[in-house]
Amino acid sequence: MILLAWVLVALILTILVECGLSLLFRQRKLTYCVLVCNLLTNPLMNLLLIVVSVFFAREVYFVVLGFLELAVVGVEAFIITLMTETKPRKAVLLSLFFNASSFGVGLLLQALL
Repeated sequence: MILLAWVLVALILTILVECGLSLLFRQRKLTYCVLVCNLLTNPLMNLLLIVVSVFFAREVYFVVLGFLELAVVGVEAFIITLMTETKPRKAVLLSLFFNASSFGVGLLLQALL
C-alpha cells in the first residue's frame, strides 16, 4: 500500500510540474497532451523502478533509471507529435524540457526530505 501511495504522489507531483510548465506555452492542447503522456508513462516507469530497486543492486537501478527516462522522453515526444502536430524535433525538446524539469524537482524534494 505504501508503494502505491509513493507511485501516486510521484504521478501527482510530475503532473503538477509538467502541466504547470506546459501552461507557459499557452496551448491548451499541449497541456492536455502532457497530462495524457504522464498518465501513460509515469506510473509504469515508477513501478518498474520499484521492481528494479527490490531485485537488483543500486548500480543497476541508476542505469535502468537513465534508460527509462530516455525511453519516456521518446514515447512522450511521439505522443506530443501525434496529438499536437508538433514537428518531431520540437516534440523531443519539449519532452526533454518537461521531463528534466520534473526530474530536477524530484531530486530537490528528495534532498530536502
